[in-house]
Amino acid sequence: MLLHLFSLLALMGLQCMAADTEPLRVSLARRRPPTAAAPDWIQSEAVAYHRAHTAAPDWITTESNATQDVAQPPLPREKRVTLQNFGNVQYIGSVGFGNPPQYLDVVFDTGSSDTWIPSTSCDSCGSHHQFDAQKSTTFLDTEEKFYDAYGSGSVSGTVVVDTVTISGYTVDSVRFGIIDDESDKLQEFLADGIFGLGFEGLAHISRPTVFAALAGQNADLENMFAFYLTPEAYRTGSELHIGGYDLSVVGPNASFHYTPVVKLPEFDSFMYWTIKMNNFSVVPPALAIGDSDNTVKTTETDVTVNMCEPFCYAIVDTGTSLISVPAGQYNEVVSKITRGLDCDGIDCDAVAVKDFPVLHFGMEPDNVFLLQPQDYVLCSGWGQCKLQFQSTTDEWWILGDVFIKTYYTLFDAERMRIGFACDGDVCQGGRGNIYGDNGEGGAFGAWENAFLLGSCFAAACMFLFVFLLNQQDEEPHLNQDEGFLGALIDRRNSPQGFQTHDPKRPLLYDDEESQQAYATSSSSTSQASSYAEARRNFAALPSPPRSNDGYQSDGSCVEV
Repeated sequence: MLLHLFSLLALMGLQCMAADTEPLRVSLARRRPPTAAAPDWIQSEAVAYHRAHTAAPDWITTESNATQDVAQPPLPREKRVTLQNFGNVQYIGSVGFGNPPQYLDVVFDTGSSDTWIPSTSCDSCGSHHQFDAQKSTTFLDTEEKFYDAYGSGSVSGTVVVDTVTISGYTVDSVRFGIIDDESDKLQEFLADGIFGLGFEGLAHISRPTVFAALAGQNADLENMFAFYLTPEAYRTGSELHIGGYDLSVVGPNASFHYTPVVKLPEFDSFMYWTIKMNNFSVVPPALAIGDSDNTVKTTETDVTVNMCEPFCYAIVDTGTSLISVPAGQYNEVVSKITRGLDCDGIDCDAVAVKDFPVLHFGMEPDNVFLLQPQDYVLCSGWGQCKLQFQSTTDEWWILGDVFIKTYYTLFDAERMRIGFACDGDVCQGGRGNIYGDNGEGGAFGAWENAFLLGSCFAAACMFLFVFLLNQQDEEPHLNQDEGFLGALIDRRNSPQGFQTHDPKRPLLYDDEESQQAYATSSSSTSQASSYAEARRNFAALPSPPRSNDGYQSDGSCVEV
């Protein structure tokens, strides 16, 4: 009997593996496997992905500030830093500290300027890798103490001077911090530390910034860097390009559309990568083509009003996952995007992605960038869609990874400008995919395959569990809150277990008010109390689907 049972389990496993004809592709991390759990709705049996793609409206002209960039040879390997995409929430790369280099994982953050990593003296740094100063032959302790606050989290430690290695390049005698204490929520941070890519005016520790020193000590590196972020969560291919750029990642006809970097009015020096956005408007799906003067005409002309006139300040920040809108404009922006749809704030039901409008971003001097619905809308199989927007109490916009993964972005400190690359004259967007869809209905990626097989294995275990209980004439007693599968695989409360991180949970919320805000994250406003917190506020993702029935054949989200 048992032999027959285990034969059946083996057959079930083979059938599960046959559900995907492509081989399982697992991305190998340089140092360790991901410490973060995938979003809950990826862990379901299968996820139906949205493939709606809409073309740029015909009224968009080619009169954009495109610049024909000088043709460059292929960017060499030593100028590329591989980034791991963790759920479109964090993009993490490896940097060496000390001599010989000790490699730790960092977030490359254009919204801050300091660089810090944990030290071996940090007892509160959780499972993070730590820098051992005694193993470095070039280490110098300045004995300067520092404290950095990040929204609801903080770190403190000592400023040191040592060698830093990034890909194939080394910078000597550069200042960075080694921390000996971090707040509890920072212990759950996926990366070991932060590598600041903002301007020196924002730095407390790294003066000059590590990257500025790197460019200064290596003649073949220009003082610029570029981010290519994959829109598919957990897929390989994301890269940081240092000292140059590679337009081939965009397309054969790609060029940068530049906009100047400006100072925020309250600061005397350059702090953030700030630009002027001279237009934000919403273009309804049913757009009537305008006259020869390219004036947009719709039946609801008020929908396309410019909400950034004469301009809005916007920070381009790789450390922010979403698009943050000042509280004074947030409700208007959301209401115009969701007009005519069944939405409560940023949460929508029973809609197709194609029903959402195209978003129009204008940037000085005369650039036009579009976000298609698939670039800024997340849908789950429970018939729920969520805008990737959040509110901030600051007075400027923040263009986070939602925007940056749509447009390959160059940060040019040499010429004080930011370039967004487009393949052709029209920057129409449309790169967005929902957690692993390749846009062509292809096979699942590595994480999706892993969770699919894991679900099949769990089903087999459930079968065995129920069978054995029935043999003993006992009723199964399951934790109704956790469920059998959770009891089987969740080891977080076990002394021998490991800590996992739910990317839906804000990493740096330390205070009760913020925790309460997260608990009610389904409300219409995803609120961040400040820019520092908004930059690290990972808003809740849509709820997990229960089956493939969450989508209709036309790609619409439906209630189950």
